[in-house]
Amino acid sequence: MFYYISFLRPPPSNAGLSGKLSITPQITNDLRTEFYPKPQDIFYAWSSPLGTQTRSSKLTTWRQENAYKEIVVPLPPLVREGQQWTLNLTASSKASDVIVNLQDSNTLGRVPFGVLSMPIQFGRSTATEKKQGRIERVYALHHGTMKITEQTSFDLDKKIWDSGIGLSSWLVTKSRSGELPEVLRSTLFSEERRDIIELGAGTGVLSLTVAALRSSVNQRDDSKSRIITTDLESAIPLLEHNIASNGHLFSDDSARPKASVLDWYEDLPDDIQSFNDGFDAIIAKRPLILLGYKERDEAERTIWDMANEIGVRFRKVDMITGSGVYPVEVWIGEMEWTA
Repeated sequence: MFYYISFLRPPPSNAGLSGKLSITPQITNDLRTEFYPKPQDIFYAWSSPLGTQTRSSKLTTWRQENAYKEIVVPLPPLVREGQQWTLNLTASSKASDVIVNLQDSNTLGRVPFGVLSMPIQFGRSTATEKKQGRIERVYALHHGTMKITEQTSFDLDKKIWDSGIGLSSWLVTKSRSGELPEVLRSTLFSEERRDIIELGAGTGVLSLTVAALRSSVNQRDDSKSRIITTDLESAIPLLEHNIASNGHLFSDDSARPKASVLDWYEDLPDDIQSFNDGFDAIIAKRPLILLGYKERDEAERTIWDMANEIGVRFRKVDMITGSGVYPVEVWIGEMEWTA
C-alpha cells in the first residue's frame, strides 16, 4: 500500500502578486478513501519552467485531525507579473524527492509520494481564481523521468492506483538487476514481434513504463511490436495526454503505446460472435498474463479459482510492500490447453 500527497483544496490557476495563496493538502491512499495514519511533515518548493527552483521549506505537519485545515503558502520570492510557477509538495526536506524513484521496489513507498501542481499564472488581475483540476507526479526510470498527469476528481480511471505503481517499479527494478522470471523476460523484451495489451490502464503509467523499458530492445526490421493501452472511453483523453507528454522515453514512434477504448461490459459485435464455434483453438496463441494485484476485499481472491477453471494457471512471484500493509502482489498467468 502506498500513500500520496495531493490537494483536497487545490491551488488556483491564476494568482496575484501579493496576498495569500491557500491550499488544503491531504495524505491518503490511492482512492483517497483512507487518511495516512501518522503525523507527517510536508515541505514545499516552487519551480519554474525555466528550471529555477526555490529551497524546500516546511509548510505544515499534517495530521488526521487537521485534514481539512486551510494552509497559506508563501509566494515565490520576487515573483513577477506573467511568470508561471509550479508548487511542489514532498514528505522530505529535499526538493528533489518530489520525484518518485521506481528503480528500487524494495524501498518504494516508505514515505508518501510527492506531488506537483499544474503551473500557476501570476499577475495583477485575479478576477477569477479558478481552482486547478489536475496534478502531476514525476517518476524516475533508468534513463529518464516519466511525468504522469492525474485528475483531482474522484474518477477512478483518472488517477494513479497502487497496483500500477507497484508493478511498474517491480519491472524497472528487476529488469535492471536481471532478476525477471525468464518466461517474462523472454516475452516482454524479445527481439521478436510482440503484441502487448494493458487492461484498465487508467493514467497509462504501466504501459508507459513497459514501452520505455522496451525502447532499449533491438527489434528486427521486420518486427513491429505494439503496445495497446485500453480503458473506458472517458479515460482516453487523459491517457493520450500522458502518452504525448512522455514521447522522450521512446526510441521511435512505433515504440509508443496506442490508446484504445475497451469496455468490458460491451457485447461483442454479432459478426464476431458468429465465428465462435471452434475457431478459438485454431487462431489463438498462448498469452502470458502479468498482473499487479492489491487486495481490497478478501472475496476478490476467488478470481484464482475462476481462472483455473478456464485453464489459466496463476502463480505469485513477488510482492512490493510499500508502507507495510496491503502489498502489491505480482502474479504471472499462463494458459494450459485442454483436449
